[in-house]
Amino acid sequence: MGNKCYFQNKAIPLIQQGLKLRKLYGNLIDSISISKSELVCIMNLQPSEHSDTYTVKIIYKISDISPKVWLIAPELQKVEGKRPHHIYEVDEQGRCRLCVYDPKLKEWNQQMFIADSFVPWICTWLNTYEYWAITGEWHYDETIRSEGKVKS
Repeated sequence: MGNKCYFQNKAIPLIQQGLKLRKLYGNLIDSISISKSELVCIMNLQPSEHSDTYTVKIIYKISDISPKVWLIAPELQKVEGKRPHHIYEVDEQGRCRLCVYDPKLKEWNQQMFIADSFVPWICTWLNTYEYWAITGEWHYDETIRSEGKVKS
């Protein structure tokens, strides 16, 4: 029998995730901490030169498989009384958890750096949100569910 070697893909350690975030976005980070197998990063992002600046909170627990991002400030605008449909939930303080990618498409994996992928996705979401606030239309690709509804 041949000697088979199986490689197990391991998650990038949280300390490396934090270091890469600091390296690429140090001047935008208000705080970053790692404790109890959880990375928490609060940063200020301006998706384009003419955009507002947004404070977001990224939380990443390796046990959760993927990072989550909450918009801390400013509060999301509403168009015709509705928030954009590209949010997962609203917490007790009224902050929205943003849907920056479709987990079913497996766009994120634990061998990716948050700084290289997730933060740019957040910026794309924020930029798209700003156009939505003006036009009322989400000008970015959306995933279509099998029953024909748009996936947020």
